[in-house]
Amino acid sequence: MILQITFTLLVGLLGGLAAKKLQVPAPFMIGSMVAVAVVSIITGEMKMEASLKIFAQIVSGAYIGQQVSKKDLLNLPKLAVSIASLMLLFTINMILIGFVFIWFFKMDAVTAFLSCLPGGIVDVSLMSIDMGAQSDIVATLQSARLVGILIILPMWVAFITKRFAPDDQKNETLLSSSDMVKDDMSEEASENKRSLKDEWLNNALILAVASVGGLIGLWLDIPVGALIFSLIFSSILKISKNTVQLTKAIRYVAQVCAGSLIGINFTQKSLMELVHLIIPIILLLTSYLLINAFFGFVMYKRGILDLQSALFASSPAGATDISLLAGELGGDMPKIAGIQISRTLYTVIVMPILVRFIVHFL
Repeated sequence: MILQITFTLLVGLLGGLAAKKLQVPAPFMIGSMVAVAVVSIITGEMKMEASLKIFAQIVSGAYIGQQVSKKDLLNLPKLAVSIASLMLLFTINMILIGFVFIWFFKMDAVTAFLSCLPGGIVDVSLMSIDMGAQSDIVATLQSARLVGILIILPMWVAFITKRFAPDDQKNETLLSSSDMVKDDMSEEASENKRSLKDEWLNNALILAVASVGGLIGLWLDIPVGALIFSLIFSSILKISKNTVQLTKAIRYVAQVCAGSLIGINFTQKSLMELVHLIIPIILLLTSYLLINAFFGFVMYKRGILDLQSALFASSPAGATDISLLAGELGGDMPKIAGIQISRTLYTVIVMPILVRFIVHFL
């Protein structure tokens, strides 16, 4: 059993490293998931320890919490109406598309609704494991949403801005792979400036506080409690002590664990079923692009945000990825970051409880 788990994690790590080399978004999550899934389909011998799910949830919550800053909180009151409107649109979309998945594609309710969440692949995939959904389907749809949005978004934003607000178009240059490498290098340089002792003391403090929160969440027995409360405790620590983001290696280990946990659920049968997900993927991407255009246009007409910033702010991809794109293409970064972080928090804290309520009601 231990040898099988070790082998599974090794396959996941190799998959993550390969995906990072290929510059795939969320490489250690997607890469480990795909690699373990492929070996699982071929051999049927992949095994994982379920308790690693809690570790992955706590690290994920700690990481998200460290993205919250005082500056983001100061921006929130000015954006309250915009944020509430966008969260309402995302909630309506989750319910409508979720019911389409249930009725026409015969998904169970938890799987259908979680597949439509506008959150991170890691966070929502961990939710799917925790809430008893078909994690392979949820992870596949969530991966397609992230990759699809990141590929389409620069062209989509440029097209809409050029058509409806050409004066707001600051820069149409796409984010190149060299820019991503530069950003990666700057993050590594920042980590290198700290002494090894300071770096690991910082990591230990964040993980200790997040673990306390995660254990409280488990004890309260609420949906994805470990993730929610580790996030809350981590964000409080960040705001009060101005801690530094977790070392990338720790995040990568958690992502490999999460990806491997999902990958072992793939079988030859589930591979055949993935063919039927092409239309759901198209529906999901289309629904989010329509929300994106509608929200962007309304915010632009009301003078709350320029059109380009509104489109970036309402894009359901990773907050970090969108911030990188917006920074390169031009946008109101503080407002975009505030809305994106609010979306992440809403997805992780509120939406799982809402899904549980809807499923119970059904």
